[in-house]
Amino acid sequence: MNRREFLSLGAVSVALAACGSAPQQMANSVTGAVTGTSDALLAAMSHQIGVSETQAAGGIGSMMSLAQSKLSPEAFAKVSKSIPNVDRYMKSVQDVLGPNAKITDLSSLKSAFSRFGMGPEMIGKFKPYVMDAIGKAGGDSVMQLLGGVLG
Repeated sequence: MNRREFLSLGAVSVALAACGSAPQQMANSVTGAVTGTSDALLAAMSHQIGVSETQAAGGIGSMMSLAQSKLSPEAFAKVSKSIPNVDRYMKSVQDVLGPNAKITDLSSLKSAFSRFGMGPEMIGKFKPYVMDAIGKAGGDSVMQLLGGVLG
């Protein structure tokens, strides 16, 4: 195991150990994962929300794809730089939905979640964690940009 794998494993362990039943505790561990590695973010979200890492990547990517379709390029750049490897998450959406698929509204977001094997109620479970993580990484103004898109 190389140093990077060891550090990633440590970040995941810390994030998972921090998991509690209170939403703020869970949001804090997701936020810690955002500032660490993307693998830690996926592991923390999959553990806290009860989805696979593939579903976590698809959910985050779907939300970011919606934000990209709704925000100006400059505003989206601010949001997207708050999530490490956001391009990888968005690519996972294209891999499942197809290269020309667009997520432009709540209906297409629900459809994307469905294609990842998640019901529409999962959007509500993802939103607070993604919003909190983006807010802590990018600040309130960036969180408000995403909040305007996700409602």
